[in-house]
Amino acid sequence: MALKISNISFGFNPAITVLRDISIEVSKGETLAIVGASGCGKSTLLRLVSGILPNAQKDKFSGAIAIDGMLPNDYIKNGKLAFMFQEATLMPNLTVKENIAMPLKIKGIKDDSKVNELIATVGLTEYANYLPKQLSGGMKTRVSLARSFVTQPELLLLDEPFSALDIAWKSKLYVELEKLRNKYNTTVVVVTHDVQEALLLSNQVVVLSRLGEVKAKHTISSAMSLSQRVNDVSGFMAEVYTNYYLPIQQAIMLDGNRTITSHNEVLEIFAELKKIAGNEELENSYSSTATDSIRKYANSAEVNALLYDAFNKAKTKKLKYQLIWDILEYEHLSKDIHNSMLEYYFINVELFSSWTKEWFALKNSNGNATSLFEILKGRIDANNEFNISKKWIYVCDLYAVRQMPETINYLNMAIGSQVKNLDYPLAKQVAVMVKEKIENEKKNHISVA
Repeated sequence: MALKISNISFGFNPAITVLRDISIEVSKGETLAIVGASGCGKSTLLRLVSGILPNAQKDKFSGAIAIDGMLPNDYIKNGKLAFMFQEATLMPNLTVKENIAMPLKIKGIKDDSKVNELIATVGLTEYANYLPKQLSGGMKTRVSLARSFVTQPELLLLDEPFSALDIAWKSKLYVELEKLRNKYNTTVVVVTHDVQEALLLSNQVVVLSRLGEVKAKHTISSAMSLSQRVNDVSGFMAEVYTNYYLPIQQAIMLDGNRTITSHNEVLEIFAELKKIAGNEELENSYSSTATDSIRKYANSAEVNALLYDAFNKAKTKKLKYQLIWDILEYEHLSKDIHNSMLEYYFINVELFSSWTKEWFALKNSNGNATSLFEILKGRIDANNEFNISKKWIYVCDLYAVRQMPETINYLNMAIGSQVKNLDYPLAKQVAVMVKEKIENEKKNHISVA
């Protein structure tokens, strides 16, 4: 067995358990996908397997993890484990080629032919001598994928690696990932929010609950190979929709539903949040369902002050993103705080809009760009949620569907006062900002190409 996880439980401290009694087995050369609602412990599990999170303290960890019969720390020493993060962790002063070659250089190996082959595989031959600052987010992701395979890993861990890519590059890299997996007989574990992606890439899908437990396991039975699935996505999804896609999607949605919370429970949530904010490890394990559940109290000055205090203390973008949505619920939010929320959100609009896209994909059976565009328009037009003055956040999230011509048309309508619920200065300002960012990226892409 390439990877065997036996009855592991883990918490960042004895009082907060993130994972509970997890048992999973993955055979050599197979792909496992881990899905679940935000905050369920998917990334934490991946980091335990990789050895990034230490698991020596008995009050925090119990159970066992074995990779090819070895403990993670012993296995890592053979150099056959690779980890690809959600955000590309490239060296800013190294070129594309140098970044990909770096793991080999660390081992004292020089193999230009292998590096060049991987650069070609991910479509970056013309950009081999570019620095990361000259690349788009999607191009950086492709560099990271190539670097992950340069040492011919036997175990590859992927933490939402394709979230920054458009559908065309996702499909291409799914195929290349499968080719590389077959070539090196690599065992792959991928964490993703995208159920379709999980099904396309894997032999097995594990669903974690927001309590950190295994909610369901599915062995994907299909007449199509993993490569064939990507070449015929509609045919494959039709085949697996009833037996796999629908039950997995429903399990995640039901698990992530907000609950009605009493005032005492609100105080308990903030007591926990106060301990978590400022601790990066705890923030990464925190479930958004906790703060989502207090939303009906968000118009209270006391609750808003507590949310804003937690936002200022937070270290991770993940927690700040979660808190912004609840902070903006307050009807009497000051102009200064409102502008600070906008500034932070827009600085991170590429990442945050992709997270919004993933969240809506979990809530809807069709997660494509067209449906997201219509969902965002619907949220803007609706009069039964969010004050109109908060609708700008959906304008920011239109960035996630920037490849659609309808997006620019809609932004022009907002700028021209043709969208009722966006007919106020701040919303128009945001529409201009988003439009300019999209158009500047297109210009830069054309000039680079």
